[in-house]
Amino acid sequence: MNPFDLLKNVNMDELKKKGEETMAKLKEIQVTGESGGGFVKVTINGEFQILSIDYEDSEFIKDDLDTFRDLIIAAYNQAAVQVREQIQQNLSANIIPGMFNG
Repeated sequence: MNPFDLLKNVNMDELKKKGEETMAKLKEIQVTGESGGGFVKVTINGEFQILSIDYEDSEFIKDDLDTFRDLIIAAYNQAAVQVREQIQQNLSANIIPGMFNG
């Protein structure tokens, strides 16, 4: 079977519509990553933009600024993984099934 034969059945209008709907949903995604046992929390959206950074007030911040920065980066990275997972779920659920509707 020629894999390009599958493309003959693709409904491009439906695919475009599903793509636009999915992109709109991605903008609404908000996830929070944590590090340091919840000491630092970073919330980002589906476009990987930081919405907020929360942390416990502590002398540690002044005493070890490098580690504090590392905790922020780790929390962001954790949130980014969650966003990627949600994007994959949205694409799988919305775009792929809509490709082959006749």
